[in-house]
Amino acid sequence: MPAEPPGPRPLGGAVPLGPGTPARRPAPEPLTAPRTAGVPEHVVEPYEPIPLTATPVDPNAQLPHGFAKLAVNRAYDDTGQEVFWLTGHSGDLELSLDSEDTRLRPTGLALSNLRPDGFPPTEIFRAVAEWSGHQGDVVRWINELRARFGPDLHLVIWDDTDYDIPWEMLRLTGGRDHGVDDGILGALVTVVRWTTIREAGRTPFNEPAVCSGHVLGYYAEEMRRDATVFENFEHRGHFGTTRTFLTELARPSLGAGLVYMGCHATHGPNLYKLKLGTVTWNELNDLDMSALDGRRTLVCLNACHSARFVNNRPLGENALRGFAELFLRKGAGGCIATSGKVGDDVAHTLIRELVGRLCADPELPVARALRDFRAAAVARLPDPLPYVYGDDDRFDAEGQRQILPILYSFMFLYFGHPLTTLRLSVRAQEART
Repeated sequence: MPAEPPGPRPLGGAVPLGPGTPARRPAPEPLTAPRTAGVPEHVVEPYEPIPLTATPVDPNAQLPHGFAKLAVNRAYDDTGQEVFWLTGHSGDLELSLDSEDTRLRPTGLALSNLRPDGFPPTEIFRAVAEWSGHQGDVVRWINELRARFGPDLHLVIWDDTDYDIPWEMLRLTGGRDHGVDDGILGALVTVVRWTTIREAGRTPFNEPAVCSGHVLGYYAEEMRRDATVFENFEHRGHFGTTRTFLTELARPSLGAGLVYMGCHATHGPNLYKLKLGTVTWNELNDLDMSALDGRRTLVCLNACHSARFVNNRPLGENALRGFAELFLRKGAGGCIATSGKVGDDVAHTLIRELVGRLCADPELPVARALRDFRAAAVARLPDPLPYVYGDDDRFDAEGQRQILPILYSFMFLYFGHPLTTLRLSVRAQEART
């Protein structure tokens, strides 16, 4: 049997699915035509109506200047395989992407594969680069956007799949044809994530949030040192127990600019497998989180797999659910979460660097800080990449460790408005001493 081609395929008989797909209505029973009613003599008949000229309305044409949206749509092909197709808009109708081709789900690219029993870091890095070479239409579209908008480009990746595609690692080539540099998307362009938030009806194109106030933190015992990242800011920390932390989330006047959780999390094929610290997804979903009302609080989940979603079809929903979706639906102004398992030591270092960038300049948008954070990691990429095995055919553990911080930096995803900012309250001098 011939191998499946790696690139796009015609949409053909693919069946679209996902939160953005409207449900099909059953065919109605035919009705008997009503009898024509006569007009009473005392009723004045209206003048002949004047038809209005139809004007097409494209909601994507209303995107702010410099904003672009890449929509990732889920489907199954006629053989039952999971596929997706892409559409892209920028507010400029001449600069759009409308792919009628489907692409197979690239299961080997997910950064959740980066674990002791998973794939070597350099193999994942090379695999994403190879896959990117088959995404020519997307790469060209993004390069055209970069040429048009320059540093003002803000790309929203609206992904309604649970495919865990590391879009921020898309390798951009051919930039010379457009007068821009080649490189890795998430280190060159301000990128944010989004998914359909059904109940809230929110989009990342509303007003940006200004998240200001103190830090409310929960820290598992093994991640207690994460609290030292916030030692210069007003901070209410809860250590080893989630109960008091969750009770504070129910306070409507809490005034937290940042809700931070440093803990482990689990992921699986359904909601029953999702756990954040010691609390399940369903338990979190039941909780009152009035403290998040008003979209003035950024949530940061330094927890493995917290940015991943599950398709909730087992519970009768055509919807994606996950921890990032939950906090956004509860009212968070934005959410930082991770798409895989980040090593504790590296995660602590990376969070300190990321928070340092955000707090050094309160006017710096969260998404921009994350872009600069990734760019700094890519600048440390060894050239050439280490081989997996040495000449003695032994696994080169040291060489692979050099790549981990780069991949970890791309695991941190931000969901929210591209211009949302964070302004933490500084502790009084006497409180620090």
